[in-house]
Amino acid sequence: MEAWAREADQITLPRLADVGAHTRPNQLGTTYAEHEYAALADEQEAAWAASGENSARQHAASAAGLETPAVATAFILAEAGKEVVAAQADRQHATQVLAPYVRRGPGEKLRYWIAWIVLVLGDTGGVWSAAVVNGDVPMIAFFQALASGVAAACSGLVGAELKDMRMARVRRRDLDSLTDDERRYQRFFTSRNDGVGIVKLIGALSLLVVALVAVGIFALRAAIEGNISGLTFGLLAAATALASGLLTYSASDDVADLLASMGKRVALAEKRYLALANHKAIVGRAAHAATAGSVQTEAKLRGEAAAKRVESLGWRVQRNNPGVLGHGFAPGESRGAIGWRTRRGDI
Repeated sequence: MEAWAREADQITLPRLADVGAHTRPNQLGTTYAEHEYAALADEQEAAWAASGENSARQHAASAAGLETPAVATAFILAEAGKEVVAAQADRQHATQVLAPYVRRGPGEKLRYWIAWIVLVLGDTGGVWSAAVVNGDVPMIAFFQALASGVAAACSGLVGAELKDMRMARVRRRDLDSLTDDERRYQRFFTSRNDGVGIVKLIGALSLLVVALVAVGIFALRAAIEGNISGLTFGLLAAATALASGLLTYSASDDVADLLASMGKRVALAEKRYLALANHKAIVGRAAHAATAGSVQTEAKLRGEAAAKRVESLGWRVQRNNPGVLGHGFAPGESRGAIGWRTRRGDI
């Protein structure tokens, strides 16, 4: 710009005669200097637009490369949003209808898992120590003992079936008395005896597991420490298995389990939705597109500013040559001025 200013200052037009202040002559059209600076102004806008396009090219190309995966991700994101809405609606509906039938208090499920793990570890410790004293390899003995402890604790899971059957009888209602909302969960209100035989079979198998674990520990301890010690640890193993059943019975609540599973479904759906919303294709395309647009906008504005600067230099040439172009236009006239931004094809 400084070079252009110096160049504009050096432009002079020959004077025909000394005159005083006067307006631009009517017989004088647009001078070559005016055309020159109008063209230079046009050049600045085009040059800056090209510069902006060049600077934004990499971002525009990156955004275009992410177009297809971003569109695909956006489609999946929309479906995931529907899943979130459906999961939340199901949970809210189930909570509204079934909340009065929840019998398990807050924190009881956590207490159940802590107690269940303690029972497993206690039974495991008793078997492991006896096996090591008996000469087994500690690592192998540990896994055998752990399996024994888990088996004893799992034998009590039948307590959940018994609790669910009892609660179903408590909630039992005639099918015709259920509301439309309650019919969606009619299995909680229509107790049936079809599965009693299966529950009895599972209960018998659980008692068999208790007996086998107790006899096995009795035999192991008796061989090492005598019958009294074997009987003690065998009874403790049986008590552990039975306590697991009582623990499961107290903590079981099929309605609370359903509501908890729906809550987990909502959490997983929301987590998946947020992960898709932050997918690199969507985020990257948006970032590159915004950057490219910003660069192009900046270049366009700089081009317009440069064009105005060149236009002002054209006026400067006229100001420096009043002998030919006058000191200004007559009132109400602006013809032939560079302020019109003369374009190619208009002259």
